[in-house]
Amino acid sequence: MSRIDVIATPKNMETNRTLVQEIRLDKIKPSKTNPRRRMDEAALAELAENIKTHGVLQPILVRSTTAGGYEIVCGERRWRASKTAGKDSIPARIVKLSDAEALEFSVIENLQREEVHELDEALGFRALIRQDPARYTVEVIAAKVGRSNSYIYQRLRLAELTPNVQKVFYEDKLTAGHAMEIARLQPKDQERALQQSFPGHNTTAAIFKDKDPRSLSVRDLRDWIQREIHLSLANAPFDLNDANLVPAVGTCTTCPKRSGSNPLLFADSIPRKDVCTDRECFNRKVSALVQIRLKQSEEAGEKPVRVSDSFVYYGQKAQPDVVYRPDYQEVKGVGECPTTTAAVVVEGTTTGRKLYVCNNKKCQTHTTHSLALTTQEKAQRKKQAQALHLQQQYRKRLLEEVCKRVPSPLSRHELDLVAVRCFDLMGHDNQHRILKLFAWDETKTKTSNNGSVDFQKIASTKLEAMTTPQIGKFLVVCSLASDLYCPTYNAGTPLPKDSSLAREAAHHKINPDRILRQVREGLTKKPPQKKTQSKSRPASAR
Repeated sequence: MSRIDVIATPKNMETNRTLVQEIRLDKIKPSKTNPRRRMDEAALAELAENIKTHGVLQPILVRSTTAGGYEIVCGERRWRASKTAGKDSIPARIVKLSDAEALEFSVIENLQREEVHELDEALGFRALIRQDPARYTVEVIAAKVGRSNSYIYQRLRLAELTPNVQKVFYEDKLTAGHAMEIARLQPKDQERALQQSFPGHNTTAAIFKDKDPRSLSVRDLRDWIQREIHLSLANAPFDLNDANLVPAVGTCTTCPKRSGSNPLLFADSIPRKDVCTDRECFNRKVSALVQIRLKQSEEAGEKPVRVSDSFVYYGQKAQPDVVYRPDYQEVKGVGECPTTTAAVVVEGTTTGRKLYVCNNKKCQTHTTHSLALTTQEKAQRKKQAQALHLQQQYRKRLLEEVCKRVPSPLSRHELDLVAVRCFDLMGHDNQHRILKLFAWDETKTKTSNNGSVDFQKIASTKLEAMTTPQIGKFLVVCSLASDLYCPTYNAGTPLPKDSSLAREAAHHKINPDRILRQVREGLTKKPPQKKTQSKSRPASAR
């Protein structure tokens, strides 16, 4: 045995001296609180080979257990690799640590290793807080690990991911950027966002089954979340400061799920302060407001009608007890006509508003202002709806029959169809970039006074002369052409790592740094100078 200094424990940060001794592997067990849940088997095998040759160069850290054995504080990978390498014992330092100190030591030690997964970090931080909330706060942990408060808080949100999202994240099918966008959502919305992240995968099981699914970019996922899940509180029909509307959730102004109340979590993703990230809670408050308005009207001796401020569109299922536009006419107040009645908007953009309406289609006072459809108009609308339904079903069946007959692999006919359609659906700028990339002549036509380029005609002509493999490459290029755009308002913006072009380059093991270096060197080379002719003219020309 040799005597060496042990690294300081997190509690007192004093240097102690402990003995390093060889301990049998079967007397050591891993810690159940180890924050690292994933270990790279290939890296573990490589470490085992290294231990076979050189042994364990850095002793592991253990503490005694009541059963007479030892529990690993730091070094589980070295312990596992030693077992794989066929070793009987391992050098170890024995230290006295409490449960909280051992967990803190393990979390901090793991953070100093590059291969630790972001989710392992998150679970380690959460374990510290749960073990001793008074001792470990976000600020304390941030100071101990040398990170910002925002970094710790966002890592803690990753620990709130649903099990399905955690599994996909661990399998590296989602990046940390994707995971952070999803982690800010409520559990139900996290599952929605997970499926949205992988176009063409209708179920979570399909995502698990696919070994290399292609995900949306982080930017596209964030846009979808802002469009489909986030709600603007600026348009909320209820008072944001009303703590009694739904007592269980309190006010919106202090709610941690409001972007403005939680800048550590939302500052980098939601620029506006008044955004609600919990759609279910928002709808609960709207429903509570509607019930209050209905009750107030009933207590005033009225019989309020439930109305919607929107129309019923084709395919929409109308609520049976709600009157929609244009089946009622809003009036100024009670007594305007014999059938005027109180109403409360229970659906639409002005939900919760109290008003007075007349829903008598034969009312002499409001007939001239009525927007209700006549019997003939309703019959015509019904006929149009039937014709629309017929066309929709016909086209669907036609596409189903075509789908059954598509050969596998695709024939030249199908490839031509897809290539032409893919090019046609691209924007004018991307079509221009494709022509430049393939060095196709942009011949102008006389469709206008100044002339224009018929991109579709040029592409169709070139595609006819292509071989099948060339068409395949053309389709890939079309799929990536949008990433050629460089915003002029922010010169020098690097290509995002989660862009389709960058991901495809990584898929083909292309070294982006080498390409960038070659381009930079090519641009800095001075072009060859042209020989200048003498300005003097021959005598005969004078």
